[in-house]
Amino acid sequence: MSTTKMWCLVSQPNSVVLDVEVDQRANGQECLEKVCEKLCIDHSEKDYFGLQYRGNKGENLWLNMRNRIEKQLSGPQPLRFQLRVKFFVQPHMLLQDTTRHQFYLQVYYELKIKKLLVSDEEQLVKIMALISQAEHGNQANSEQQILSYQNLIQGIAFCSDEIITNLAYEHSKYRGMPRRSAEYRVVQEASLLPSYGMEYHEAKNEANEDIVVGVGPEGVLIYDTNMTEISRFPYPIVQKAIHNSKKCLLYVFAEDGETTHEEFKMVSLKAAIALYRSITEMHTFFRCDTINMDSEVFSQVSQNLKDVLASIFLKESNSVGMNYVFDVQHTFREVYDSTKRKMFMSQQGLDGQGHSESEMDATCDNREMSVCEEYKRQLEKFQESLICRVCMDKDISTVLCPCGHMVCCNECAERLEECPVCRTMINTVQGVFFPAIVTAANR
Repeated sequence: MSTTKMWCLVSQPNSVVLDVEVDQRANGQECLEKVCEKLCIDHSEKDYFGLQYRGNKGENLWLNMRNRIEKQLSGPQPLRFQLRVKFFVQPHMLLQDTTRHQFYLQVYYELKIKKLLVSDEEQLVKIMALISQAEHGNQANSEQQILSYQNLIQGIAFCSDEIITNLAYEHSKYRGMPRRSAEYRVVQEASLLPSYGMEYHEAKNEANEDIVVGVGPEGVLIYDTNMTEISRFPYPIVQKAIHNSKKCLLYVFAEDGETTHEEFKMVSLKAAIALYRSITEMHTFFRCDTINMDSEVFSQVSQNLKDVLASIFLKESNSVGMNYVFDVQHTFREVYDSTKRKMFMSQQGLDGQGHSESEMDATCDNREMSVCEEYKRQLEKFQESLICRVCMDKDISTVLCPCGHMVCCNECAERLEECPVCRTMINTVQGVFFPAIVTAANR
């Protein structure tokens, strides 16, 4: 008997669409894993990503990876999603080139839709030059190159002759830089922007004024419609967030120690839940060391009235129709550590060979100790090579000319007539100066 399939189209930030088929009863995680498999994103770094879709009122909603897809959205197939970075970690924590590439695509996309705002023109030119190096390669003095600059800057900033000239000059600095290095540098520069990693939600405040609620790795920020910051609430002063129908409430500690609250009116119930989820998941992912499986964030579920009645009258399991409220299953520290360990084990050929976790930990520890011992031996050998070969006491500080050997200190060199290594007559003695770190290591 054939299993009914669900057809999904998943678009990347660069508009490339992936065709994915999953089981009719599949949850979001199965769809994401198939997408990541096609993009060669393996290990735990898939936790940085999510699948977005549009709600009935235009809301941007995250597909809950732990719940069945058919319970979250309906409509004719194919179902359409967007692969997006959900948690923007710092670039140095990205261990795979494929993951860095997706972060780059997301940054480039957010620059074009003005979600990532760059107020400093010098920084904007630098980012655009790195994107140009990633997209088009080395700078060339041609009309085609100028046209590519104009297309690149269009929609992001005002395209003037001055900014094109500055962009061409900045681009010339990166000649020879590989594409993946340029992409990584783009993400590095973007990570310095205040809006890096922010998720925005349109809402109304208690006075019924339009506002934008930004949720990021450090806290919750409130903006007016011109994206001017009104107030900010770092996570340490946030007591809790709740949602009530179409409203989301944020309880924070005031300076006098009392608890106050901010009320956000959303366009729909789904939008209110999305903001509630965003605050809780963002805080958990970036601020917690680990997620306890018994914690509310991991285990909180909801169940609609229809499914409750079904479980009572049809004598089905009480878990029928239950959906997890939160999607986050790991913190960024857990994702980084897990990815690093799996990559190490893969490199050492230990994956899929039936080793227990304790055995793999012991193997890792033994290999790390062996590596440390080898580094120590190399360092000792290096330190010995910096000692004068004549007196065996002082540091090497000269080069003998014309043979070029560096074997002795200045005092010994003054007493030599020929090189002790190759026996070439010494014409001159040139002093040399090692970097401070080398001198310190030798001492």
